[in-house]
Amino acid sequence: MFFCLSIVAALGFGTAQAQMQLTPTQKPLSAERLAMPLFPSGWQDVATNRGNIEVIDYVPKGETVVAWRNRITLEVYHELNTLPLDALYRRAEGQNRDVCDGAIVGKFQSGLNNGFASAFWTLGCKRHRESGMGETRYSKAIQGGDRVYILTRAWRTPAYGDEGPAIPQRLLEDAVAFLTTTVACTDGDTNHPCPTSTPAKSEEKNNSA
Repeated sequence: MFFCLSIVAALGFGTAQAQMQLTPTQKPLSAERLAMPLFPSGWQDVATNRGNIEVIDYVPKGETVVAWRNRITLEVYHELNTLPLDALYRRAEGQNRDVCDGAIVGKFQSGLNNGFASAFWTLGCKRHRESGMGETRYSKAIQGGDRVYILTRAWRTPAYGDEGPAIPQRLLEDAVAFLTTTVACTDGDTNHPCPTSTPAKSEEKNNSA
């Protein structure tokens, strides 16, 4: 199924996070950071735009920022933590409609995640007008104390119809697990605790979130 059911529960809004390996940061401006314990092994940073709105794209080895089939995008809105998450959802929805023949819009779902306001949505594009491919995106947004984070797992597939994209169920489940375990956190803060570091298979990825 394209859009996961009961996604609020699946993403762990308002629940304790499992003990996982942390994703370190590069000297953040504050102690707050984003922990991505299930970041997939072997993926690499292929495009980074710095500034008040920071965007980092990751793809697996063998794929590029142009020729990709799998992608993770991290958007970090520095010092803009008052941005409403539903406004960011509406912006993403509008951008998707502008480039798609056959836009699919999932419901905006919100709650609390590790003590911070959080939201989840899905977007689909049956046929992207530029690439001619189909696209699917699962996004999680977190309104941290210092920043807003949007983390998106995206796929490119052949253009599709009402039957939905040709994405294996395992990859969809892995994406939900990746988003579930990603949290904004601060060491030593019991209201927003960081996952406890334990041995894990996923490699460490640096980001400045």
